[in-house]
Amino acid sequence: MQKNAPTTTATLLVVDDEKDIRSLMQEIFVEEGYRVKTAANGVQARQAWRDQVPDVIFLDVWMPDIDGISLIKEMVSEQLLEHTTVVMMSGHGTIETAIEATRHGAYDFLEKPLSLAKLIVTAERALQHNRLKHENQRLKQAQPGLVMPIGKSKAMRELRDTVERLGKYTMPILAIGEAGSGKQFFAQAIHQHSARANQPIVHLSAQMLSEQLSHWLGSVEEKSARVGQIEQIKGGTLVIANVEQLSAAGQNFLAEIIFEQGYRRLNSDKLHPLDLRLICSTRENLELHVSAGRFREDLFKRLNVMPILIPALRQHSEDMEELVTFFMQSFIQQEGLQRRHFSEDALHALRQYSWPGNLRELKNLVQRLLILGHGEVLADEVKHSLTQSSQQYYNAASIDTSMDLKTAKEQFEAAYLKQLLRETCGSVTETARRSGIERTHLYRKLKALEIDPKDPI
Repeated sequence: MQKNAPTTTATLLVVDDEKDIRSLMQEIFVEEGYRVKTAANGVQARQAWRDQVPDVIFLDVWMPDIDGISLIKEMVSEQLLEHTTVVMMSGHGTIETAIEATRHGAYDFLEKPLSLAKLIVTAERALQHNRLKHENQRLKQAQPGLVMPIGKSKAMRELRDTVERLGKYTMPILAIGEAGSGKQFFAQAIHQHSARANQPIVHLSAQMLSEQLSHWLGSVEEKSARVGQIEQIKGGTLVIANVEQLSAAGQNFLAEIIFEQGYRRLNSDKLHPLDLRLICSTRENLELHVSAGRFREDLFKRLNVMPILIPALRQHSEDMEELVTFFMQSFIQQEGLQRRHFSEDALHALRQYSWPGNLRELKNLVQRLLILGHGEVLADEVKHSLTQSSQQYYNAASIDTSMDLKTAKEQFEAAYLKQLLRETCGSVTETARRSGIERTHLYRKLKALEIDPKDPI
């Protein structure tokens, strides 16, 4: 019967050239509920930690082929100590050896003969040290955000139900919605309502992951290996924004995580087990990228099993008061800004606006109103700020100079016509009137741009 079993199963690596010590430690730790691997020398130790990063390594100082201090230096060069905790052991230890081991990154130093009770306590403390280290890294990276979709509208009630339902499962999720509509907030809510809530969550753009793939996956060189940052997310959630922008190598990594529950470091065929949940997001029709050969069809089909549409802000503008209150409270707590009351006319003006930048634009607007004004927020102040916000959004956020002019014009036309169709509830006649385009010509243009008037997402 197991006793004092850790709340989450951890992996320990015992490195010692004495078989009796390895066997005894393995027996003790297995009884305590740990997964245990053993290594009799430096060669076996390297192979073990490169196959799977352990949570704690118990490392003997003196071994025939290489000493423990040299091995811990190798761990540093391979960036292993960012993901594991090392406890040194020796029957001939000196204070100088212990100090040197600590200086190179060891967490603790145990003298032989080993006390069984102390071994168990040291393993628990080393794991706690690991957890605190990862928690500090997570807190440094964390951004304050919505805990759950906010608002009383039917759309937000349904989205909250979706969050609570999906939080119980682990399948990959695809969140679809316009820029700034709250896809990252949705992912954060899923994570916080899952069994992984106490584990890390990391948000990455597809472009960043593609450009820094070796940093995240690690690599295997001729005589060494480097642990990737992806190990920091094990047990947690990885959120990838704009997944349609993933490189071919990035898509292969995603496929390995989904289909094989592991990943391969660069220059290696070895699959490293990795338990994490994937939440991907896109603002585009991913199926078009599949048709054009830019995105893997098998990957799309797996992600598309659970597509979740995140509504644009204009589609649930009745939630405006709750959202304004939330963002205002956030700025009061985080930045010390002064509270302002929004008049009914001001809230009405906010509800009437089309919000091309969605929640992100609203958040920025609330911050600007709190910084630049005082007293009650009136409709005229809101309209003035919205005019500035709209100009900034179209003059800066929408311009992508990495494409040629023809493509840029097509993208602008598509965005412009989609916006008009949404505002006219899909009326081609009204869209033609407001755009100044002859109705027959507009139909041809919509067909060329692959825009469905009744579903202009």
